[in-house]
Amino acid sequence: MTLRCVIDCDPGVDDAMALWYGLLHPEIEIVAITTVWGNVRVETTTTNALRIVEMAGRASIPVARGAARPLLGPEPSFTGIVHGRDGQGNTNLPAPTSRTVNETAAELLVRLAHEQPGELTLLPVGPMTNVGAALALDPGIAGLYKEVVLMGGNYAVPGNASKWGEANIWHDPEAAQMLFEAPWPIWAVGLDVTHKARLSEAQLDQLGASGTTAGKHLHAISQQYLELYSRRWGKRECSMHDALALALAHDRELVTEAPRTRVDVELNGAHTRGMTVAELRPGRVGGDDANAHVVLGVNTPRFIDRWMTTICGT
Repeated sequence: MTLRCVIDCDPGVDDAMALWYGLLHPEIEIVAITTVWGNVRVETTTTNALRIVEMAGRASIPVARGAARPLLGPEPSFTGIVHGRDGQGNTNLPAPTSRTVNETAAELLVRLAHEQPGELTLLPVGPMTNVGAALALDPGIAGLYKEVVLMGGNYAVPGNASKWGEANIWHDPEAAQMLFEAPWPIWAVGLDVTHKARLSEAQLDQLGASGTTAGKHLHAISQQYLELYSRRWGKRECSMHDALALALAHDRELVTEAPRTRVDVELNGAHTRGMTVAELRPGRVGGDDANAHVVLGVNTPRFIDRWMTTICGT
């Protein structure tokens, strides 16, 4: 069945991997894109989203600019170490010619929920600030989206933004907690599985050699990203966080383990602020207060093969 989704993102190399997959897959319809601060400033994430839909010949997809900072906490800083200063591996590509729609990301998320109730999957793959703002505008949207499939959290593995926290949750813990408290179906795709979904240097080279616009673009922007991850993994591979979340939203058969249990976000810990706290102890999973499926196992080879085929057009 066709997945109809709204992608809330902070492009970002791995966001670009997800956007291209959704734009090219015949059974995925991206209804709208909302942008948020995160990997780089929101001005830059918005530029990158607009550029990608233009490159794909899909500039008719509405793009709404969202939050520039978390709901609470200090003004964010950006280093460009992971994704480059431009969020696209310092490739400094030409500016897009299209523009954002005349409403905020939160306003668009609310409007689409009411216009297409029960039809849309919400896919937050950046900090959850826009989702929190949308819930503050209208808590009722939690009953209107079909489900939420988020890329965020670390449930039985270490964090990547801190010892305890995964970046998307850690950047705006209050917004993430609002998402987990809202009464919509949630699938949480975190570092437990996304760090295992890796593209090799040979696969990236295959993208570049494919001749497709998507393949050449992703090959170009991923070189700095690959270099950073190669130091982490000790091999020339890079993680595909956001693309995996989109793939699981489309095809739940890729999931091999996903207990439904209670998830909360630590908001007050001196050392653990931003940590996702999931009830995974034996005998305690699946209680009456369960609020999310936590994805702990995925058919990774099948996902990567399907992603490569889609991007390379083979």
